[in-house]
Amino acid sequence: CYSGDTGIGSACYLHLCAALGWIREPNQSLFRMQPMDIIEEGPFTPKNNTVPVPEGHGLGVTLSRERLAACHRDFVENGACNKYHDPENPGTYRRLPLN
Repeated sequence: CYSGDTGIGSACYLHLCAALGWIREPNQSLFRMQPMDIIEEGPFTPKNNTVPVPEGHGLGVTLSRERLAACHRDFVENGACNKYHDPENPGTYRRLPLN
């Protein structure tokens, strides 16, 4: 999946991978696609090719209401993030592979 999840989604996925022993090769992550995140801790950053499972209550991350509001404003003003935007067909989403 090439969705570029938020920190909340990534934290949940990290906890699931840690808790379910049958997940031996977790899926790839696209942390590099997130210039800003809605969690106080900021976007996850791999170190030595690993991302530690967040510790603490719940998912181990804290929602940043200010960043969430900023992302909401960006969505309202610019629409959904679409790196496959086709200027000749506004409002249309293209799928991979791009032919």
